[in-house]
Amino acid sequence: MIKKTTLNVNSILLCIVFVMCAFSTEAQERTCGMVEYMQEQMKNPEYAKQFKITQAKFKKQLEKNLIGNYNRRVDPIIIPVAVHYPEAQESDRACLEALAQNQIDILNEDFTGTNPDIAGWTAAAPYYPNTNTGAANFLFCIATTNHPIGLDSDMVEGGPAVTIGYNFGNGNETDSNWSGYMNFLVKDIGGGLLGFSPYPGSIANGDSVTMNLGAFGSGAGCPNSGIVPGAPYDLGRTVTHELGHFYNLDHVFGSCSTDDGIADTPNQGNSNGGCPALNSEPACDPTEQELFQSYMDYTNDACMFMFSAGQTTVAEAYVMSIQSTFKPNVVQCSAAPDFDLTTTNSEENICNPTNTAAYTINYVATGGNTDATTFTATNLPPGATASFSPTSLSADGSTQLTLSNLSTLASGNYTITVTGTGITTNSISVDLNVDGAIPTTPSLVSPANSATDTPITLNLDWSPITGATSYTVEMATNTAFTANYTSNVVTNNSFNTPELTSATQYFWRVKSINSCGESSYSATRNFTTASIACVTYNSTENNINIPSTGNTAHVITSTINITSDTTITDLNSTINITHVWAGDMELMLTSPNGTSVIMLVNSKCDDGTDDIAVTYNDQATGPVICSSTAPSVGGIIQPENPLSVFNGESTFGDWILTATDGYPSADGGTFLNYSIEICGTTSLSVDEFSLASSLSLWPNPSQGEINVSFNTQNNDAVNVNLYDLRGRLINKQSFKNTSGVFNKAIQLGDLESSVYILSIENAGQIINKRIIIE
Repeated sequence: MIKKTTLNVNSILLCIVFVMCAFSTEAQERTCGMVEYMQEQMKNPEYAKQFKITQAKFKKQLEKNLIGNYNRRVDPIIIPVAVHYPEAQESDRACLEALAQNQIDILNEDFTGTNPDIAGWTAAAPYYPNTNTGAANFLFCIATTNHPIGLDSDMVEGGPAVTIGYNFGNGNETDSNWSGYMNFLVKDIGGGLLGFSPYPGSIANGDSVTMNLGAFGSGAGCPNSGIVPGAPYDLGRTVTHELGHFYNLDHVFGSCSTDDGIADTPNQGNSNGGCPALNSEPACDPTEQELFQSYMDYTNDACMFMFSAGQTTVAEAYVMSIQSTFKPNVVQCSAAPDFDLTTTNSEENICNPTNTAAYTINYVATGGNTDATTFTATNLPPGATASFSPTSLSADGSTQLTLSNLSTLASGNYTITVTGTGITTNSISVDLNVDGAIPTTPSLVSPANSATDTPITLNLDWSPITGATSYTVEMATNTAFTANYTSNVVTNNSFNTPELTSATQYFWRVKSINSCGESSYSATRNFTTASIACVTYNSTENNINIPSTGNTAHVITSTINITSDTTITDLNSTINITHVWAGDMELMLTSPNGTSVIMLVNSKCDDGTDDIAVTYNDQATGPVICSSTAPSVGGIIQPENPLSVFNGESTFGDWILTATDGYPSADGGTFLNYSIEICGTTSLSVDEFSLASSLSLWPNPSQGEINVSFNTQNNDAVNVNLYDLRGRLINKQSFKNTSGVFNKAIQLGDLESSVYILSIENAGQIINKRIIIE
């Protein structure tokens, strides 16, 4: 069967409609399947709802902009960019980074109306009396700092956010690792296809504008990696077109009965290809001409060179509506010439009578700045002097600050201000810590000596030592500190241990350090970790039918009630489902404390293969590898989100597995069973005043009123929240609690017949119960 892919609406923040733009190799004209795709997606009521929410936010911002009810910045909105080449050669990095910057330069010109060929509008303008060219207040900047860790070992801090060989989105076009960036994905997407984009896109979700190998950038490209711009789409304008869709711009064409919603673009029925002549393409109103020069038409790259003022107003409003989702502190760009100062070593520690200390000050010119910048130091310690080598810089580089005459300084901490004076003035601070003697020996605080049944991860604490700049913490399983020995250096008077072996005695000690030397070790203490047992709990609500027809998502739940109280240290879950087209399913586990983990997202394995027979384990070797034979999702794999978030919680109460079929109108199957394996340490039993042990709910099922009763030993408020099975808050109430027994008839309102989760909180205790509304 052929089926459209449905989106996982739980994971998106903004509505996404993919816009596919292609060209015919014979006619050399672009075509686009956006309208058909959008019509298909809007059949999904959840999708349509998210689309409305996204557009409502955009329209609210657009209205503010149109009436001037906002402060337009003088500086542009800086958009952090990342470029991904999953199929390119690492040996080609210099070329690929240059090509990425080339495309970003094109976008900066195209969106701000500073591209040289916009001069062509002078000749065209007389034919468009109601249209002016637009300029968006944007600055696209490839990120260079605070890169995501562990994704591409050759992408270095300080260098551009360009990945090569990284499997972006596991082969898809959205990657949460790159949430917060404007992503451009360049890969082979098939013959005839130029590129595609969400319409509109979500930066928060990690969406990308995806481009084929021959439609990214301009010039010679990078032939060694097979990325070569191909005429007539070799000026980077296809990316401009797709990014327009990402920023909520429709095509300028459609039909004479429809419109792109922008007043200053003439209504036109069909797209234009090639390079039409001026005054040769009448619009739907024969007194107007089709705006084939717009980036949102289908002409050749050389013949599209402008956005209208209305189009940039829309794009700007959309970007402003999502600007809060940009990842901060990742770019070093500015519109005006400027410079940045950083330091390789912001803190130096010396022991008297040391005479000098040195710092490396890094200088980066931005915004095309080529002016010389001179360096000075102020707030010097008494009697100290400062010198720089070199004394000034006019290009990227570094200078060494040397502080001299320090040998007579009193012990203490000094902060020195380093100032660069050039086209602008910027300052940073460096610290000098002067020690006068070796620090004293720490005293251990916790855990208590000979403590037993400690958690397998715990904090080791000791007394802070004046003048200490760091501490060495040693651990071992014998008093000689030779067995299972570890040593760690920390700067605070506390150390969080890694996961330790259960039922094992550990010995530990600490010494303090500064620039003058090290103290002796503290007295040795020991503790013994608690025994850990692993128990598997099996579901009893099994063999539940998943329908193959319907208009809304099918939500199935199965509950395991655990009556023992164990503090969790590890949790694994095994799930078995027979289902035609397993990619329709989402799997979520919710603890009694209300913590939810999505283990499988909808559309993860969406190639039509059936069934799920999987064990989720954080310690598995890797995430899901979609199989082309049943089961589609199988084996022992890492979940989509870590199960370790349950660590430290109690096992006591209802554990709810929610299986959601996001494509309700076809296929179907059976939820067979699930189990959870929990490892942990046994806690004290639940006492008679525990919320969980004394809670009563009735009637269940109910008609919308439910009685809640439990014992209390406090006067804290009782907070009651009602959620649907997709985690959305439906009802929220709070009640006074003035006696030893809380007893209240709670009105839940006019609700649809369904299954809900009632969450009750009192004095930090939370219990979740499944209720049925008839």
